[in-house]
Amino acid sequence: MADVEYRHVDKIFEEGTKALEKFSLAVEDGEMMVLVGPSGCGKSTALRLLAGLEAVSNGELLIGGKLVNECSPQHRDIAMVFQNYALYPHMTVRRNLEFPLRMMKLSKSEIARRVEDAAHLLTLTDLLEKRPRQLSGGQRQRVAMGRAMVRQPQVFLMDEPLSNLDAKLRTQIRAEIIRLQKSSGVTTIYVTHDQVEAMTLGDRIAVLNAGKLQQVGPPQELYEHPANTFVAVFLGNPGMNIFDATLNRDTGMLQLAAGTWQIPFEPLLVRKPSLTEYMEGPMLAGLRPEMFSTSTSGAEMTVESVESLGHECLVYFTASCVVPGGDQKTQVARLPGPAFYGTGNSIQLGFDPERLHFFTADGDAIA
Repeated sequence: MADVEYRHVDKIFEEGTKALEKFSLAVEDGEMMVLVGPSGCGKSTALRLLAGLEAVSNGELLIGGKLVNECSPQHRDIAMVFQNYALYPHMTVRRNLEFPLRMMKLSKSEIARRVEDAAHLLTLTDLLEKRPRQLSGGQRQRVAMGRAMVRQPQVFLMDEPLSNLDAKLRTQIRAEIIRLQKSSGVTTIYVTHDQVEAMTLGDRIAVLNAGKLQQVGPPQELYEHPANTFVAVFLGNPGMNIFDATLNRDTGMLQLAAGTWQIPFEPLLVRKPSLTEYMEGPMLAGLRPEMFSTSTSGAEMTVESVESLGHECLVYFTASCVVPGGDQKTQVARLPGPAFYGTGNSIQLGFDPERLHFFTADGDAIA
């Protein structure tokens, strides 16, 4: 087992693309760290750098306290699970599991023991003599995980391993990954663009955007205390609604979405006195969709569309919203019960002002 550390790592490709910039992250021994962000944010590059599949442009990579910048992949003692399984199609499941152990020149008895242990843990025992083409997607992914497990490496690296599976299988394999990681205690770095995977899998989450680390911490901490509007909108399904906001000294009101909602701000200043620095100035306010409720005292909105999920529904509406780099956009409220709200109808929406998050006009959280 080992900890992992990225120290001020840059990755610049030959054509000049900067995939990572001053990326620093410490992963604790035995931790499940999830790197999450949109396509092209640098998360897979971070994994490939640690695996030795790409060279670092600047900075340092450490595994177990040892600098590995110049180490070849086979000497880093890591095992990687890829998105496309990367199984040998002409080999049986047993031979696929045995292959890395044969390369390590282990004894036949040790190879047999490790393969049988992995097959038992991953419920692959009945499939050992089958070939990959005879397996389902979920079974192939379990074989790929088993091939990484049998090596008993210091670090597991997983690069979007569930992206080719359907929703039900993803849920099932997620549960297996959590169980296996906790039972093995192997330091694991998991890359995904799916924030649901990130929230359910990670001991901690590192959110990346455009090659830069935005925030790192336990999933619930990032959900409840996002460092900026990017994290606020990216984490959550749907993400946080962002409105323009103004503290009007003359009226004593917090005006949201160009005055769509007007709320006395004195109680808010007691809880968050730093807001006084933004009096009359532009800032942003965020609200999670589940914090809305229907209320006769709420602001009247026109329903643009509704997604019924049975036990709840997502009601989309438009309110003035100025986010960094964006314009007015559709907002969403998560409301309980079946959908009784028709497109084009009016709905009155309110919320508890204590649930609001506040950000500067540039999108940084106001402390």
